[in-house]
Formats: sequence, C-alpha cells, structure tokens
Amino acid sequence: MKRILHAAGVVAAAAALCLTTATSAGAATGTLVLNGQRITNPQGCYNSDLWPMGVGNETDKAVLVFDGGDCDGQVIASLPPGRNGVFEFGASVRVP
Repeated sequence: MKRILHAAGVVAAAAALCLTTATSAGAATGTLVLNGQRITNPQGCYNSDLWPMGVGNETDKAVLVFDGGDCDGQVIASLPPGRNGVFEFGASVRVP
C-alpha cells in the first residue's frame, strides 16, 4: 500500500511540474508591429510583403530579422524588446 501511495505522489508531483513548465514557454507577451500591422502575443515566423521592412518590437522577447522568407537565410539583426528598426533587406521576422 505504501508503494502505491508513493507512486501516486510521484505521479502527481511530475504532473504538477509539467503543467508549470508548459505555461512558462510559448508566445511572447506584447505586440509585434510588422509594416504597421499589429500582432498580439506573437510566436513563430512572420513574412514581410513590403521593403524596406519596418519592425516594432513591443514584446518581452528579442526578435530575429532574416534576409529570406519563412525565416530562412541569414539573421541580419536581433531587435531587443522596446526597439524599432527598418531593414532594407529584411524579409521575415522570428519571435521565439
């Protein structure tokens, strides 16, 4: 009986740990402004259809600017939270 109770306690603790760590990862909190379009709590890759590409990072995470579409090619900039930039050769942005 003690083993069953111990196992149940271990399973419950593991489940609680998984739930707390799962909520800490995910979308950035805030707004990404891409060529004037506001994206709330962004996550993943966003392509630009305009050049030069304007990016406003109003999130809590740094974003990466790529010279290729679909966040492919070279990283040409890392834009910290609270910063804006215009990128002549920017084609896409990734929000971790």
